[in-house]
Amino acid sequence: MSEPGEELGPAELEQAANVLAEEAGLSLARGLGPALRDALLAAARGRGEGARLFSRRVASREPAAVADLLEHAVVVETSFFRHPEQLAALAAHLGPRPAPLRLWSAGCASGEEAYSLAIAMLEAGRGTRGDAVLGTDVSERALAAARRAAYGPRALRKVDPAAAARWLEPPDAEGARRPTAPVRAQVSFARHNLVRDPPAPAGAFDAILCRNVLIYFEPVVAAGVLRRLADALRPGGALVLGPVELPLAAAVPLDWVEREGATLLVRPG
Repeated sequence: MSEPGEELGPAELEQAANVLAEEAGLSLARGLGPALRDALLAAARGRGEGARLFSRRVASREPAAVADLLEHAVVVETSFFRHPEQLAALAAHLGPRPAPLRLWSAGCASGEEAYSLAIAMLEAGRGTRGDAVLGTDVSERALAAARRAAYGPRALRKVDPAAAARWLEPPDAEGARRPTAPVRAQVSFARHNLVRDPPAPAGAFDAILCRNVLIYFEPVVAAGVLRRLADALRPGGALVLGPVELPLAAAVPLDWVEREGATLLVRPG
């Protein structure tokens, strides 16, 4: 059983925060502070060891301990069709293109955003175009939930009923619904760390959604991630950030395009 939380002092918390910053760009000063102690305690309980012993493993950069802490520190709360105006703007921007689209949900958590993106393009009449959506996240736990693709009413509360009838299977015995086979066929998932892993190939994507991820990064880390995301766009491709994150992109060489009540950051060309 884990040791009482009060025995995790400022030194342990600071060391864990430093590891999170190094490994994934996550910043104690930008929203993780209140949750860090809980993440350490939960990870320690999951391993069946004391919190102080676990915090020492994290401080020594043991890979398994760091991975466990990341699993409990990252934010996985999301829903289908979050900020629907942004998805409508993307559909209007990309919908008429005849070639298959390659779309990236970066920081996809448990998959709702990636499936929403696929549904938005299907609703735009792109069912025969061969589009592909890649969802990535640093959390293997979140990716496992994304691949299961079973979602309860809370996650689906913003889905239009007519679209739900077209693109979601009927509820199962527990009330969960899955995206239909045509939706799931367009979506794949992979683990990717936006800070530590190699960047995506230049010009690989027609659109990248990275929403409510950068707010947890130090400003210099967020700036580097934004540059790499912009480089991964094809000419005319669009980057979509959370509305509160748009000021972070002020120095990125992308055009700000207003559509459907949302702002797209479009690569010139």
